[in-house]
Amino acid sequence: MPTAEWMNKYETIKDKLNCKIDLDAYFTEQVIGNMAVDLLDIGTVHFPTGTIFACDPLVELEDALPYLQTIPAGRYPVQICVVPSEKYGDRYACVKVVVSKGKPVRYELGMVGSEDLDGELEDDAFFGFGVDAGMGCIADIQTQKMFKAYWAGRLEEDADIDFYNDLFCDLLEENFQENPKYQRTCGDWLNWTVPESDCSLPLFASGWGDGYYPVYFGYDAQGKICGVYVHLIDIADSYTEE
Repeated sequence: MPTAEWMNKYETIKDKLNCKIDLDAYFTEQVIGNMAVDLLDIGTVHFPTGTIFACDPLVELEDALPYLQTIPAGRYPVQICVVPSEKYGDRYACVKVVVSKGKPVRYELGMVGSEDLDGELEDDAFFGFGVDAGMGCIADIQTQKMFKAYWAGRLEEDADIDFYNDLFCDLLEENFQENPKYQRTCGDWLNWTVPESDCSLPLFASGWGDGYYPVYFGYDAQGKICGVYVHLIDIADSYTEE
């Protein structure tokens, strides 16, 4: 939990961290900047508690901290905004958890309560999760708990296994075979359920690859959460020509 001092500092700067881009346009428009975009529906994801986290699933799946912001517990569609391109390859620009049909009027940066708020913030500053293996995920904290239990059992059978080579590699390749659109042969997304649970774990390729990526909570005019957005590529800024 964040300290009272941290919360006080956060309250003074939180509006400065709001996203200036209308991220929902990535999912409602056909063109962003000078690039055509398309939608990829990857199915429904279960959020049993509504307390969520995002991370590189091949690095921090068992350790990622949850966001202070929450969503109502439930099952929600997850979509990916894709920028198709022969020149740059098909890239995932944003991932959206569709909480409701409402229209966001404010995008609040997801925070875990341990960020360093002492420095001077630039106008486009954000805090995000780190990616070192080219993949991201967003899931419920209960999914993390169930995965830990599942993986502990796997480790008892073989202590030398790892997340990618002994689990996600084959699953991603199988998903490519079943759903090849906007995927490389190694697989670029997966909607996986932890064995012996009803907890979903959606994985997706992270924009341009490794780096830091913010998560924003979208609120409608009534102040209700209507979507969660993992922002991977600023399309208008990144694609100056095709």
